[in-house]
Amino acid sequence: MMKSAIYRQRQFVGALREAPQRGICLSMKLMLIVCLLLSFTAQAQDDVPTINDLVYDAVVEGDISNSAFYDWWRVEAQAGDVLVAQMAADAGLAPLLGLLSPGGDLVARSPDGLINDVVELEYTIPEDGQFTLVTTRVGNRDGNTTGRYRLQLRRASGVDTTTRTDDYQDVVFVCEGVDGEATTAVTLNFAEDSGASPGYRVSVYGLDGFEPVLRVHLSAVDEQYCITDASALVGDTFTLPGEAAVTLTEDDLDHAAQVEIRTPDEVGQVTLTIASRSGTSGRYLAVIEGLNIAPRESDRLEVRLGPLARDTALLLYGVATGISRLDPYLELSDAEIACDDAGRRGCEDILTFDGAGVTHSTGVTVIGDRFDAGLRLEPGTPDEIGVEIGSFNNSTYGDYALVLIGELPARSVTP
Repeated sequence: MMKSAIYRQRQFVGALREAPQRGICLSMKLMLIVCLLLSFTAQAQDDVPTINDLVYDAVVEGDISNSAFYDWWRVEAQAGDVLVAQMAADAGLAPLLGLLSPGGDLVARSPDGLINDVVELEYTIPEDGQFTLVTTRVGNRDGNTTGRYRLQLRRASGVDTTTRTDDYQDVVFVCEGVDGEATTAVTLNFAEDSGASPGYRVSVYGLDGFEPVLRVHLSAVDEQYCITDASALVGDTFTLPGEAAVTLTEDDLDHAAQVEIRTPDEVGQVTLTIASRSGTSGRYLAVIEGLNIAPRESDRLEVRLGPLARDTALLLYGVATGISRLDPYLELSDAEIACDDAGRRGCEDILTFDGAGVTHSTGVTVIGDRFDAGLRLEPGTPDEIGVEIGSFNNSTYGDYALVLIGELPARSVTP
């Protein structure tokens, strides 16, 4: 399927090059613009592109890198459909979006986007068939921007697209080695701390059906991978605030996942996405170890709830680990909300983490006490939320873990 599509598109590029002699191109400028968009179809990228099916009203995520600078998203469309596709870029990407006909011809393209821009194309489908949306970057193979993107496809037939929004549409993505799509519950973005350990350990325990998929992106090496393995977690015991302890067995491996994030020497951004395989609903407990607060310093974390999870609250705790001297303190960066000790002294509405946490089968523990801080990220916001992590008055320091307790609700079905 992929080889035949590439062959058709190479033929089309060749036809474009001969177009002036045949009178097809109106001008050399027009031919240049079209060929710039299609140049990636005639030149193989190092990595195999994402080739996935897409349906109307879906929102998907992807990455553009120097070694994989385009993806294909196929959609079955019917004559008369007004297709509206929107590509929102992030992390430094200058987006470009094209649409190929069932025969591989370019039939629509977006304008060139600026870095972290949003571009859009609209096209009325002339006949039934499988069309292909191509997500890439300005300049394609010769471009120099990389980053993440979200792609949304809508059918605007008879609908005012200037007012139609769906902030609660779930965002899904596909990763190599993971069966089916994964639905985002939460995404965390933080800068690697050069003073901390050379990596992090992330353990996620699912409850009530949640099946964790962990996606990691390291900006310093432009590397991304997904993990669902939980074999190292067998025998772990975890406890949520106010609930009974649960010990993970081999029968529970579909409902847990762990990844060791080994960071490069160069400091970069770490982006961690916690998702559920096939959108299975439920609660989760996530523990991120390997973090450190240096004397008189603090860390910053950007948190974004997945669109389907935005109507649920997220609990975030800072828990001192090992022989740390840290008395954690959490604060929302853009709001006057802070917490020194969860459950007391101005944080009475946050469940204390005292006695909750994880005991790994290796004997390593992340167990809270009454001095650990906690925040509630209230439901309803689609934007990234900045969280500052440190100590009260910058008076203590040491190792700590981040603990998240969240939920991915079941997707509602409209009759």
